[in-house]
Amino acid sequence: MKQPETDLVAAIRRADFDEVARLVGGLTPQQRRAEVPGLKALRRELRDSIHSRAGAGTALLVAGAVCHTAPSGAAEWIGSGDFEGVERWHRPPLGGLLDGQDTGWQREVALRLARRPGDRESWGPSTAYRIAEHLLRASDTPPPTDPGFVVEWMTDRGDPRPRHGEPRLPPGIDLFARLVQDSFTPVLAPLVFDADTAGLLSGPWVAKEDAQRWPGVLARLADEQVVDREELVARGFARLVRGGGAGELRGYLAVVRALAPSEDELLANLRALTALLDAASPLAGYAQDCLITLDRAGRLDDATVAEAAEVLLARPEKKLVRTQLAWLDRVAARAPELALRAVARGYGHPDRQLQGQVLKVTGRHVAGVRGRLLVELRAAALSLDPAHAETAAQLLGIHVESEEAVEEQDRLPEPPRPVAMPAPLGSPAEVAEELAAALAGDGDSVAFERVLDGLVRHAWQDREALAVALAPVLVADEWRTLGVLAGAVTGALPKQRAWRSLTTPKASPFRTWELRGGVGGLIAARLEETAWRLTGDPVPLLLSTPTRRNGALDPGELVARLRRYEELGLEPGPIDLAQALLRTIPDGTSDAGADGLASPAGARLAAWLRAGGLPRQAAMPIPAGTARPGVRMTEYRRFCDQPGLGDGELSMLGVPGSGAPGVRPEGGVPDPVRALLGPTERFHRCSEVEHSMPDARWLAVLPHHREELAVRLIGQLADSAGSSPVRGYPQLLPLLAEAGGPAGFAVHQALAYGLGAAFPEDRTAAVDAVLLLAAQSALDATLLGHETGELLRAGAVKPNRLAATCTELADAGAPRLAWTVLAGVLPALLDGRPPAGAAGLLTAAVECARRAGARGEIPAVTAAATSGGRSKLAAEARVLAGLLERA
Repeated sequence: MKQPETDLVAAIRRADFDEVARLVGGLTPQQRRAEVPGLKALRRELRDSIHSRAGAGTALLVAGAVCHTAPSGAAEWIGSGDFEGVERWHRPPLGGLLDGQDTGWQREVALRLARRPGDRESWGPSTAYRIAEHLLRASDTPPPTDPGFVVEWMTDRGDPRPRHGEPRLPPGIDLFARLVQDSFTPVLAPLVFDADTAGLLSGPWVAKEDAQRWPGVLARLADEQVVDREELVARGFARLVRGGGAGELRGYLAVVRALAPSEDELLANLRALTALLDAASPLAGYAQDCLITLDRAGRLDDATVAEAAEVLLARPEKKLVRTQLAWLDRVAARAPELALRAVARGYGHPDRQLQGQVLKVTGRHVAGVRGRLLVELRAAALSLDPAHAETAAQLLGIHVESEEAVEEQDRLPEPPRPVAMPAPLGSPAEVAEELAAALAGDGDSVAFERVLDGLVRHAWQDREALAVALAPVLVADEWRTLGVLAGAVTGALPKQRAWRSLTTPKASPFRTWELRGGVGGLIAARLEETAWRLTGDPVPLLLSTPTRRNGALDPGELVARLRRYEELGLEPGPIDLAQALLRTIPDGTSDAGADGLASPAGARLAAWLRAGGLPRQAAMPIPAGTARPGVRMTEYRRFCDQPGLGDGELSMLGVPGSGAPGVRPEGGVPDPVRALLGPTERFHRCSEVEHSMPDARWLAVLPHHREELAVRLIGQLADSAGSSPVRGYPQLLPLLAEAGGPAGFAVHQALAYGLGAAFPEDRTAAVDAVLLLAAQSALDATLLGHETGELLRAGAVKPNRLAATCTELADAGAPRLAWTVLAGVLPALLDGRPPAGAAGLLTAAVECARRAGARGEIPAVTAAATSGGRSKLAAEARVLAGLLERA
C-alpha cells in the first residue's frame, strides 16, 4: 500500500523553499534519515522532467543532501546525474541548510565529490563541483588535488559568468583577474599538467587574444609569483616527456612555450630536453631549439651535443636534420673533432639530399684531419649513397661504392602448385563444427564448399543425426547463407517459410545486399538450389564441389559423380551442373570417360571437355578520351570492356528446366549463368558491374578465368586506393593470380590499384600477387607500369603508396621487376605538374634502378633532370638520369 506523502515531500513538490528549509531545520538526524525513502521516490518521479531542473529539483537536491546524515550518502545524492543543471541551490534559505551542517560533514562531502572523474560532456562546471567548492570554502578546507577536480576547476574558472557560491571572484573575460584572487590557484594551477586538461588549454572560449588564454595566463601567474614557477616549468617538461596524442601535446607545449624557460630552467630540465629529441616532431623541434640556446650560451657539454646529433640526424624530418647540421657547423668552429664525429652520423641518412648537405658540412671542416678521426669518417662514409662516391673520395680519400655496383638478379617464388581440397566431412559432428567456423568467418571458399557438401551428403545419409548435431550451432532468427541451409535440415527454419522464401525471388534469404549481381548472383542461386534439395529433393552429393582449393574440379571426378546420379536415377540441379562445368579443368584433348555416360548431362560434359570449356579471353581497354554522361572519368581514367560470350559458348551450359529457383521452366541457360557470363558494362566505376561484396568465394566460381574475375573486381579495388579507402579487397589478388586463364588488361589494372592501396597489408598482398604472376611468366611488367601510370595521372593512386610498394617488391627479391614497373610509371609522374609525393617515388625509382642495373634514357626523366630546379624532385631526377646514362 502506498505510503502517504510527508509534509516535506509536499513542500518540495510545491517548490516552497522557505517551507522546505523550515521543515528540514526542525528535523532530528533520525527524522531526516526517515525522509530519505520518500525523497528517492520523488526523485524517480521527477527524473527526466522539466520540474527536476526547476524549483522542485532545486529543493529536492538540497533537502536530500542534508537528510543524508552520512557524508557518503550525501555525496552520492549530490553527484547524481538527475541534478545536473540545477542552479539555485546556493540561494537563501536553501543555501543556509548546507552552511548549517557541521564542518566535518561539509569537508567529507566536498572531498568525496572532488574524487569524481571530471571527463564530462557538459560545457560548464557540474552542479556537483559547484557544491563541492562551496563546502570546501565553508569548512575552510584546502582544495583537493584530484585530476577530476582540477579539470572542473579550470572549466569553472574559464566560464565568464558570475561564480555561483563564490561571488567575490570577478566575472568576465579577464581570466587572470579571476585566478589571481582565487585562493585555489596556487595549489591547482601547477596541476594542469597532471590532469586531462588539454582540451581546455586553448580557451576560455571568450578569450580574444593569446594573452587571455590559459597558456599566457599561467605564464603571467608564474612571472608574478602567484604560483611556483620552478614547479610549473618542471611539471610542464615532465608532461611533455610522458607523451600522448598530437592534439593534447600541442596544448601542453603551448604552456611551456608561453613560460619561456630561462637558461637556468632549461639546464635544470636538461634530461627532459634530451628525452624529447626522440618525441613527436613539434616536441623534438622545441627541445632542439632549447639545446641550441644553451650551447650558444656555453652551458652545454660536449656529450649532450653528441647525443643530440646522434638522435636528430637519424630522424626523417628534413627541418630537424638541417637545423642540426647548421648547429654542428657552428660547433665545428670551436670543436672540429666533436662536430665531425657527430656529422658523420648523418652519412647513412635515407634521404640522398640530406646526405649531400652532410658532406658539405664535412668539406668545410675536414682539412687537416688525420689519424683516428679520419679513419672513423672513412668508415662512416661507406654508408653513403653511391651518388656521393666521387665527393666522398675527394674529401676523405676513400673509395665508396660506385654506380657500377653488382646488379641484383630477380629471385621469384616457385610457381603455385595445385592444392587438393581436404577430404569431405566425415560425420554430422564435423559438419556442425565446420559450420560454426564458417558462420563466424569471412567468406573462406574452402570452408564454404566443405559445409555445403557436408550438409547435402549427411542429409542424404542420416538427416536426423545431422539435425541433432546442427541444433546447438544455430542461433534463432539468424538466417543467412549457410545458416538457412542448416535451418532447413534441422527444422529450425519452418519448411513452409523456407519453401515460400525459395519460390519467391524477392523473399529469398540469399538475395541480400551481400549476394546479388553477376558472381554473387550465381552463388546465391546455387545456395537457393541447394536449399531446395535439402527441403524435399535430396541428392547424395553435389556435382560442383571443387577438388582443388582454388575452386577447380577434376573432370574424372565429375564423370564419377554424374555416373552415381545416373545409377540412382537423379537429375542434376541446373545451377549445380552449370557451376561444375565452369569449374572443370578442360584440356581439350580428352573427355575423361564422359562418353560412357548415358544422361543428357553426361553428353553435355563430354562436349564441354572436347571443346575445351568456356573460351578464355582478355579484356580490352576503352580508348582514352571516351566518355559517357554521368561517369567520373577524372576519378578512374581507364575502364575494362569485357565482350560478351556468344550463344554457341553459352549453349554448352544449357540445361533443361526443373522448376528450381533461378531457372526458366522451358529450359536453356540458367539466368544467373547468363548474367555472370554476359557482357559487362563498357563503363563502370565502383559497383556498377558487380553490386555484391567480393570475397574468396568469388574466385572459386571461375577458377580458370582470372580475367573475367578481374573485370568484376576492378571497382572494389579502386575503392581500396581511393580518398576514402576500404580495407581488404586487395587481399583477393594473390588468389586471382593463382587462377587460370590469360592475365590481360583487367588483371594488370587490378594489380595497379592494389599497388596503390591505402593500407600496407593490402599493398603487401598486391606485391605477392605480382610475384606469383611473374613466377608463372604471366606478368607483363611494362603493361603493369603503364596502367599504374595512367591511374597515377588520373589521381586514382598516390605516389607515396606506390613508392612504398615498389620498394617492398624490390626487397622481396625482384628489383628488376620493380624497376620495369616504375619505368612505365615515371612518364605519367613527370608529365605536367608532378603530384605531391612525386619526389619520394623518384627516390624509390633511383634505388630500384641502381639495384637492377638499369640502362637506357627515359625522356621524361632527362627533362626533369635538365630543368635546372633545386627541388628534391629535380635532384633525384639528376641522379636517376646519371644512372640510366651509364655505359
